[in-house]
This record gives sequence, C-alpha cells and structure tokens, in this order.
Amino acid sequence: MPSAEKAVRHRKIGAYRVLGELGRGGMAVVYRGLHEMIQREVAIKELLPEGKRDKETLSRFRRESLALATFRHQNIVTLYDLVEKNDSLFMVMELVDGPTLHTLIREGPLPADVTGVIAARIASALDHAHFRQIIHRDLKPANVMLTKSGDVKLMDFGIAKDVGLEALTQAGMAVGTPSYMSPEQVTGAPLDGRTDIFSLGVLLYEALSGARPFHGKTAGEVFAKIRDGKYTPLNKVAPNVPSPLVRIIQRAMEVKPEDRFPDAAAMRRELDVFLAQEVPVSHAGLLVAFLRHRQKLTDTEAQQLMRPQELDAVVEGFDTSRSRSGGLLKWALAALILASAAGTGLYFTQAQWAPFVQQLTR
Repeated sequence: MPSAEKAVRHRKIGAYRVLGELGRGGMAVVYRGLHEMIQREVAIKELLPEGKRDKETLSRFRRESLALATFRHQNIVTLYDLVEKNDSLFMVMELVDGPTLHTLIREGPLPADVTGVIAARIASALDHAHFRQIIHRDLKPANVMLTKSGDVKLMDFGIAKDVGLEALTQAGMAVGTPSYMSPEQVTGAPLDGRTDIFSLGVLLYEALSGARPFHGKTAGEVFAKIRDGKYTPLNKVAPNVPSPLVRIIQRAMEVKPEDRFPDAAAMRRELDVFLAQEVPVSHAGLLVAFLRHRQKLTDTEAQQLMRPQELDAVVEGFDTSRSRSGGLLKWALAALILASAAGTGLYFTQAQWAPFVQQLTR
C-alpha cells in the first residue's frame, strides 16, 4: 500500500477514522469514514487547500452545511456532524452506497416507470427544502443518487440559497450548471422554488431520452435556448414515454414560472397519479430490480431485499430488446401475476390483477 494511502487510512477526524477516498473535485475531496464507537460508516467532505483559499467556495461549503442541518427527509442526504480540525472544516454525512443518476443515464435512457419513481422522490425532497425556504439551484443528475436499498437521495446543496437572505453571488450572476438552469437563472430574475421544478423537468427529460434538451457550442447558446424554451419535444425523442408523464415534464419546463406547477408538492401529486396507473409493485422494489438489471447490485444484495421470484419477475421487465410503453410489459405482467399467485408478496389482490389478465387476453 503506498505511503500516501496509508496516511489517509490512519487519519482521524474527530470521532471518525478515514477508511479511504471516495472521490474528489477541483475544490473538495470526499472520504469514506467510520465512527469507531458506534461502527457507522459515513462520508466525510473536506475542502482542498485551493477551496479553503477561495472565499466563495468556503462560503458555499458553509452554506451547504447549514442547509443540510435543517433537513430531516429520507430523500435528502443527512448531515451527521460538522468537525473543525487544524483550521479545516469537515462535513460528516450519510454514506450513500449506490450510483448517481448521471452514471445510470450515461449507460442508457431509463424506463418511464423508474424515472417516475425517481421524480416523485426528488419532488418530495424539494417540497421539504422549499418549505424551509431553501432553493437548491443546482439540480442535475450528478446530484441525485440511488441507494442499493431502492431509495433516492438528493445531495450537494453547495449553492443553495435561503430565499430570506442575500444571494451568494451578486445580483444578476447566473449560478448553477448551464444545461439545467431555469430561464430565471440565466436572465438574473428573482428566484423561488419553481426554478428547481424547471431543473427537475430538464433532468427527467434527459433521464428518459438520454440527451439534454438544451445544448450548444457555448454557454451563451445554451442560455438563449433556455430563455426562449427552444428544445425538441420529449415525445419526438422518446416516443414510448407515456403521454401523462410527457405532460408533467412539459409543464415543469414551461418558460414562465407561473405556467409551471405552483410548487413541488403539486408536481408530486401528478407523479403519484401517473405511478398509481403504471407501477403495480413496490416502488423501492422496482428501483432495486432496476439496479440489479444494470448490474449495480449482485443477486445476493438484491435478494436480501426482495424475494427471488419477485426480483426475477421485475428484472425481466427491463429487457431492453423489447418495446416499453412506460409501465411493465404485458409479458412481464404475466410473470408478476404468476409470482403473486405463488405467494411472493407482490401485493396483488384478485381485483388488482384481474385488469392485467384482461389486457393479456385481448
């Protein structure tokens, strides 16, 4: 083991022992750590020397800590501690063991039912944050993670803004990742929670199509398209997406904030209606099966959460060689019904699965 790696593994930060490095960016590094007394693994975020010297980066780091400290929501990464040591600040957070949405999209578009479940979880997290007057302002696939237990975590509130306080940057300056910004962000207009709703719409468009709706050779070109709402309609680039989900995303991406959903809770309600029609299995189970299909979970890991028959039935529904209409395929529904009849705990009653039988026999 190289000496530098040994030094990292023997490093102590408060009550936490560093186990190794998870990743790093231009301004910060994230370690895997362990609270030795209670044996809980955590993620520890530290600003690199360049970040500590940059006042805005340091301010964002503190802002993220304050934002996370106010949240208590299953779909927002939890802050456990803020440790100060040798003039350095460390955020100790919940360790999310799973892939980012960015990684999953790079491997190919997501099914509509999976995307709908992820969307509903993110909308719920945004509703929680907005109620506490916090706007994320940098919602993108890299800031969303799926856990191996079938949950969704929103993270990185580094440029979050408390709407009751002054902005982190001077008025009129765009803050965020260009392709996911709202028209208000690119024009420097006042922001409220609806800016995150627009970004969520962009994220969902990309998840379903595999491509970002707004792109160009320069940030200026991207900004102009966002400002004018110029993008190829989702049903043109992903024709198999069910029309109710297309309409939800289209409304979220309206140029004028007043034409979008009034708040994240309203968007969540629409998504719940869609999911009630399209997803006849446990939402967490659907995500676990999808991660298994994408080989982000082993059979052993997945079967600790789902019964083998249930897992096999749902995984079969992700066969990309077959056309999907957004929910489970008719042939997959047959497998699910058989699994239910075998007592695998898929929560079907006769009244619930009878309509599927009728579809299969048409």
